[in-house]
Amino acid sequence: MGCRRTQSMDRREFLAAAAAVTVGGTLSGVAAHAGDVPAHGVSIPDAVHGRSDFVVRGRRVHQSVLAEMLEQVIRGVTGAGTFSDGWRHILRADDVVGLKFNSSGAEGLGVSEDFGDAVITSLLAAGFEPRQIVAIEAPGEVSARHGLVSEQPGWQRVETEFGSGRDQLSDVLDRVTAIVNIPFLKDHNITGVTCACKNLSHGLVKHPARFHGNHCSPYIADIIALPQIRSKVRLHLVNALRVVFDGGPEPHDEGTWDAGVILAGRDPVAIDALGLEIINSQRAILGLAKVDSPVRKSVYLEAAAERGLGVADTRRLGIAKIRV
Repeated sequence: MGCRRTQSMDRREFLAAAAAVTVGGTLSGVAAHAGDVPAHGVSIPDAVHGRSDFVVRGRRVHQSVLAEMLEQVIRGVTGAGTFSDGWRHILRADDVVGLKFNSSGAEGLGVSEDFGDAVITSLLAAGFEPRQIVAIEAPGEVSARHGLVSEQPGWQRVETEFGSGRDQLSDVLDRVTAIVNIPFLKDHNITGVTCACKNLSHGLVKHPARFHGNHCSPYIADIIALPQIRSKVRLHLVNALRVVFDGGPEPHDEGTWDAGVILAGRDPVAIDALGLEIINSQRAILGLAKVDSPVRKSVYLEAAAERGLGVADTRRLGIAKIRV
């Protein structure tokens, strides 16, 4: 997994160099509006876009900067005063939390284990017990290192009908009461982009290869609409420290960008639409066509929006920018 514990600078150097954190800005071309407002009156954005120029260099991750980013993102997406309060706003104290990672491309990107450590450390610091956390597609030795419940991969005995098909769902859905979805952000030769939606739809069924026709639509929308999945997902927390912007979904050096980004939100469609914009922005800088050109691949976003699963038009989103 690369030089996992090698940092590009120490904490003192980082604090001297890092820009101030700013919350509440908007991405270029994206209008902001008030989202949910908790009891203390802080407006909640539809999505949070956290970024740092210091957090990653290739596979080398600066752990303290990552921890700072994660804290600010959790606070930003909940409006909480502390990250611990933020997690308690997202999760119940008695939840069994499934952290849904993505093992596809994890080795090539080389940042999954660091990200997993940061999320789990944050949850433990917020008062959750190791026995309450299940790492699904856990990277490296993360589960053992933190003493988490060991995942026992398996499938429900009875197939579930979801409209456009049927398959066995992961039996981890019977064991967890909440899911924090932790996908990568990658371009995809079939769907244009793979992020929050596909990490759930094709990561929690036994035979994902069956559901790739027509650019995975309406399969993605139909699967994530299942109450067994939708009712348990509390947060999408995108590991976009390194982004595959070309030639995906498998990472390769020429098509991978050290973006230094974390995206967070409760709407998987909005998160994917924002991720698609981020990928296309990087492609434009390099003179590459949009991932949907000439074939419209990301049709699943419109299908999911039509199902009422989220907002696919980023112009309708309130997006908070956090810079660390």
